[in-house]
Amino acid sequence: MRRASQRLLLIAALALAVPAPVSGDAPNMRAALQVLSVAPDAERPERRWRLAQDYAAAGLHAEADGVLGVLAADSPRRAETAEFRLLRAEVFTALSAPEKALAELDTPALAEVPAACLQRLAASARLRDRAGVAAAHRCAAPALAALPATARASYLMAAVRTYAEAGDMDAAAAVLRRMDGLSPVQQGEADYWRGVTLRGNAPAALAHFRRAVASPNPIAALRAEVAATEIEVAAGRLTPKAALARLESLDDVWRGGAAERDLLVALGSLRDKSGDASGAFAAWSAVAGGFPDLPKRFKAAVADVPPDQAVALLGAYPDYAPQGADADAMIRRLAERLASAGRIAEAARLLDHQVAHRLEGTARASVAVRLAELLVASGNPQRALTILAETRAALPADLDLRRRQAEATARIRTGDAARARTLLTGIDGRHADLLRAEAAWTLGDWPAVIAGLEPLLPESAASAQDAGLILRVAVAAARQDDRDRLRSLEKRYRTMRGQPARALEALVNAPRDPRVLAAVTERVSDYSLIDGSPA
Repeated sequence: MRRASQRLLLIAALALAVPAPVSGDAPNMRAALQVLSVAPDAERPERRWRLAQDYAAAGLHAEADGVLGVLAADSPRRAETAEFRLLRAEVFTALSAPEKALAELDTPALAEVPAACLQRLAASARLRDRAGVAAAHRCAAPALAALPATARASYLMAAVRTYAEAGDMDAAAAVLRRMDGLSPVQQGEADYWRGVTLRGNAPAALAHFRRAVASPNPIAALRAEVAATEIEVAAGRLTPKAALARLESLDDVWRGGAAERDLLVALGSLRDKSGDASGAFAAWSAVAGGFPDLPKRFKAAVADVPPDQAVALLGAYPDYAPQGADADAMIRRLAERLASAGRIAEAARLLDHQVAHRLEGTARASVAVRLAELLVASGNPQRALTILAETRAALPADLDLRRRQAEATARIRTGDAARARTLLTGIDGRHADLLRAEAAWTLGDWPAVIAGLEPLLPESAASAQDAGLILRVAVAAARQDDRDRLRSLEKRYRTMRGQPARALEALVNAPRDPRVLAAVTERVSDYSLIDGSPA
C-alpha cells in the first residue's frame, strides 16, 4: 500500500510541476484551429507559430512537432530563425529525439545563447553524453538562474544523473550542493544521488539512501532500497538470503527504467552468488536494453554449475550460448560432465544432436566415436552400430582404434562376437584384452577366456568388475573340469565375501554339475567387464 501511495504522490507532484496537457478539442485549441482554418495565407505562418507554442506549452509535443513541420515546409526562412530552432529542439527532446534536437541547435547564432545551452544540456543528458552536458551546463547558467527552483532542478538533476552514471562523482556532488528549493519528489531523487556520490563512505551513503527510501518518489525509493541492500550485504549486516527476500518483495513496485534495471541486476547478482544460476539469468535476461557480457557470463555458468543445471540453462536461454565451433565444444564438454555424473543417456542425446545436425566430415566421425561409446554404455548398442555405419571417415590412428573397439563392444552386445574378434585384431591394451575375453565368453571359447583374463586378475575382489574377472575364469575352468585352477582361485580369493564368494565355492564343490554351472554362468554375466569406453 505504501508503494502505491508513493506512486500516486509522484503523479500528483508531476501534475503540479508540468502544465496539464489539453485536448485539441479544448476551447482554446479549437478556437486557434478555427482561426487558422479561415486565416488569409499571409497570416497563416504566424497563426501556426502561435499554435505550435501553445501545443508545446500544453505538453502536446507530438502535435507541436506536426505544426512545426508544416510551418517549416511553408516558410523555410522562418525555420532557420533562432526562436524556431529553439522551440523545435525543445519538442524533439521531449519526443525522445535528442540527436534531432542537437542538430537544430547546431548553428553559430545559437552557439552561446543560454536558452540554447539549456536545451543542449537536456538533449545531451538524454544521450548520457557527459562532455556535452558539461559544455552546455557552463553556458546555460543565466537561463538556469531565470527559472523557478523546481523547474531549474529538473535540468540540474539531468546533469547529476549524467555525471554520476559516467563515474564523475565530484561533478555530480558539486551540482547537488548548489540545488535548493526542491519539491519532496525532487528531494527524494537528490538524496538517492547524494548516496551514490558517497559510495566510498558507506554510513553516509546509507543515511542518504534511507532518506530516499522514505521519500514520496517511488523511483528514487526503489533504487535507494536496492543500493542500501547492497551496502548492507557487503558490510555483512545482511545475509544474501535475507537480501534476496527483501528485494524479491519489491519486484512489482515499479516497471521500466533505471529503477527496474537496478532491481533486476541486483537480484541476478544475489541469485548467482546463492548458486541459483537459472534464477540469475531469469533476472538478467529481463533487463531492458540487455545486460552487459551476458553471453560471457552464460558460458562461465554452463561450465561451473552442476551438469543438470547446465542443460536446463541451455534449454531456457539458447540465445546466450556461443555460436559455431565454440558452441559445439561447450556441448561436448557438457556431455562429458554428464557422463562422469552417471547421466550417460543424456550425454548421448547431446552428442547425437551434434552428429545428426551440426557436424560434417572428420569432425562428425570423431564425435560419433564418443557417441557410440556412450550409446553402448547406456544400453543402446544397435543405435551405436547405426551411428558408426553412417559416419565413416578417415580418422587419426588413435581415434580409429577407439572406433574399432566401440564397434566391437556394440557387436558383442548385439550377439556378433565373431565379428568383434576380427575388429580387435592387432589392438593392444587392457580394454582390448577385456573385449577379446568378453567375445570369447560369448562364443564359449573357454581357453581363450582363461588366456585373456588370467593375466588381468586382481589381487583381491574390490569391485564388481573384479568379481566378474574372477568368476569368468572360474566358470571357464569349471567348463574344462580344471579343478586345480579352481582350487587355486579359491585359495587366492579366500577373503572374497558375499554372492561372488558363494558362487566360487559352488563351482569348486561341484564343477561339473550342470545346474551349478548354468546358475553361476547366468550370475557372472551380470558382472560387466566393459562399459563401451576405453577410458
